[in-house]
Amino acid sequence: MPSPLPDFVKAEKWDAEALLHRILVAVEKDRQRGRLELAIAIILSLATLGSTWCGYQSGLWGDVQRSKQFDAETAERQAAEDTIVGLQLRSFDAMELREYWSAIRESDIKTGDAVYFRMRPQLQRALKASLTAGVLDHSNVAGPLERPEYVLSKEQNSKLLRAEAALSHKADKEAGQTSGRYATVTLMFASVLFFGGISGTFTVREVRVGLAGVSLALFLVTIAILIGLPACKGSTSAVSHSQAAHS
Repeated sequence: MPSPLPDFVKAEKWDAEALLHRILVAVEKDRQRGRLELAIAIILSLATLGSTWCGYQSGLWGDVQRSKQFDAETAERQAAEDTIVGLQLRSFDAMELREYWSAIRESDIKTGDAVYFRMRPQLQRALKASLTAGVLDHSNVAGPLERPEYVLSKEQNSKLLRAEAALSHKADKEAGQTSGRYATVTLMFASVLFFGGISGTFTVREVRVGLAGVSLALFLVTIAILIGLPACKGSTSAVSHSQAAHS
């Protein structure tokens, strides 16, 4: 029958097993911490890429906003000019009509014909239509300046330009809002980087896991918002190109 081991041998064997156990526990902790740090590194890398993309898109949409604002202001200025010219033309036509009606009342056919042939073609057509409708006999018949035959290109162009300016203002507003949303998403990515970055500074595993979870949750929410935003495919020189086209 084998003799029992001395006490000091038993103690050394127990110490060796305890040391091995501690080593295995430490290795397992390092392995788990390594996986956690790898996950955090991936999240931080994607957040950095997303933040850069959002900053780029915010700048592009800001350029689109300035371009549309410039287009709207240009269209409004041109519309105002065309409106003034249209009013001047309408005033001149009203003076010619006054001379024509005066000649008709005085039975001065020669003067009336001279005034008539000085008129613009659209005013001549409108005058003929009014005379045919009986404007001289019925007060409720529209005069030449109120008839659909009387159309001034400057007035029509002014209406088109004002409609174009309204559309440009709408696009300007939408581009500004989109640029602001991208800026907000950029700040959200910064929060992801903050919580993910400070998680590695704590030694308590529960704190690191908690901060990493917050970073991951913010990252997923930010990505969901980012997916819903439109991407601008224009160049950063949109404003200069637009301004050159209107110069």
